[in-house]
Amino acid sequence: MGSNGNSDADRKLESWKEIAAFFDRDLRTVIRWEKDLGLPVHRYPGKSKGRVYALASELKAWADEPRRTAAETLALQETTTEVLDEVEAADSVDLESFAAVSALRTRTTDLRRRWLAASVSIFIILVLAGTAALLFYRQQPISSVVVLPFENLGGESDPAFVEGLTDEIASALSRLEGVRVAGHSSAYAFQGKHDDLQKVGSVLNVEAVVEGSVQRSGDRTHVTVQLNRTRDGFTVWSQTFDSSSRDMIQTESEIAAAVARTLSRNAPANVAAPGTSDPEARTLYLQGRYLWNQRNFDAEKKSVEYMRQAIAKDPNYAQAWSGLADSLVTIGNLENVRPSDYVPGARDAARKALEINPGLADAHAVLGRIAAHYDYDWPTAENEYKKALALNPSYATAHQYYALGLMAHGRLDEAQHQLELATQLDPLALIVGVDKALLKKFQRDYDGVIREAQRVLQLDPNYKTGYSMLATGYYLTRRWDDWLQLDAKYPLNNQVTKALAKGDLALAHQLLAELEKQAAAGEIPASLLVNEAVRAGDKKLALDGLERCYQNHDYWLLFFNVDPEMDTVRSDPRFQSMMKRLGVG
Repeated sequence: MGSNGNSDADRKLESWKEIAAFFDRDLRTVIRWEKDLGLPVHRYPGKSKGRVYALASELKAWADEPRRTAAETLALQETTTEVLDEVEAADSVDLESFAAVSALRTRTTDLRRRWLAASVSIFIILVLAGTAALLFYRQQPISSVVVLPFENLGGESDPAFVEGLTDEIASALSRLEGVRVAGHSSAYAFQGKHDDLQKVGSVLNVEAVVEGSVQRSGDRTHVTVQLNRTRDGFTVWSQTFDSSSRDMIQTESEIAAAVARTLSRNAPANVAAPGTSDPEARTLYLQGRYLWNQRNFDAEKKSVEYMRQAIAKDPNYAQAWSGLADSLVTIGNLENVRPSDYVPGARDAARKALEINPGLADAHAVLGRIAAHYDYDWPTAENEYKKALALNPSYATAHQYYALGLMAHGRLDEAQHQLELATQLDPLALIVGVDKALLKKFQRDYDGVIREAQRVLQLDPNYKTGYSMLATGYYLTRRWDDWLQLDAKYPLNNQVTKALAKGDLALAHQLLAELEKQAAAGEIPASLLVNEAVRAGDKKLALDGLERCYQNHDYWLLFFNVDPEMDTVRSDPRFQSMMKRLGVG
């Protein structure tokens, strides 16, 4: 037990986190102890299922129970001996009785000796069997694993540090040959849920789980890490680590390397080499990554600031350069901005990252995305994607990016294969589900668009991009009532389509004129104008918008090559000329 176990015995522990800290274990382990081993945990009457408490005295008694049982057995043996001794020594015992007692004593002594010998033999056998079983279980190869988000067990909360440690271990394991690591989105879908390990294994199709807990207090950090099999909960390996803020970077690397060596004896010596020795740079980088993962414009802009501050602290911090590239390209491609204000900077940052460390798969993936959707240079893009996947076959995002490029170039079967690989690696990644729906659109399976979008929304009913894709499916199947009902609940950014759904063509063209002004001012992506113009039947406006898309390096322009909504203008020479300029005609 942790140090708390030796404090006030009557202390009440008010949460699973406090109970886990009492035993110096992770949450899932103590929850499993309650279920399988009768750990004394109480629930408040009338409270929700998650409100629990435990008494330190009861927990300590539960932990000491095997020793108490052994002590009671020994006491019983001693009592039996004392009774025999008393009978033997009694003055009133006759010779016959004494002889009987002596015989009993002799037999008892003989039995005791035999019992002791048998017990020792059984103990040795059990130890050897247990050791053999332990070695057998530990030596069984593990080819798939998920690193679940570490639990913060109190003290000073630092979600960026906890997420960074989790990602550091996952990154190290992804470099192991023959080991598949579940993706970030799927791992974080289980954050705080404490689901049964068998369920985690079934949903993510993994054989093992890396999990643990973090306690920070002042300058000290205490980390507990376990590697557990999903099929039976067997703990293959566990270890605790303590460090100060001064040596936390080295401790992170030690933790990641220890897990990697447990999974593979052939783990490279530098499998978890730290990217920087500057603690401040590391902290800034972790904050930047944490914000980037929030996937909203404000957080992405702050992420850029943190990455630049990290680089200022350590100009040779390759991961920070790569993180800056990720943040910039995400903003440039997906937010309502001019791509030229962000994407060139992303390219420079990715190149700098690879100049420092050529082995960064994510930097190659960023360069692939830029080459495909900004430079319209597919041969370079495909080469970069293949480099990224050669360096890290478990990088689901690289498979996803590659699939999008393949879609735009009409290689739909290959795109489907890449999305299937991405799904295997990251089954709960919402964006991969959206891209599956997008592929269904390009395959002209419009009911399939709806099905895939609905699957995404079952995973996360608040995912806006899922509703946008569902609306696309309703439009393609002309389910206008469903489209309007969806817009009423989750307002969509398609006012022209809304007018069309209501049958008001005059209003649609009026709104289209407003969109044209906004596109000219750079307030909306030109691709949105083209898309709405095609839906409203204004072919000239749609074709005029193609050039604006090209000049602005619009992310969605490339997809017009396979978009069935472009069928009404596809035969026009201007459209065909643009597709040739893009390298897809």
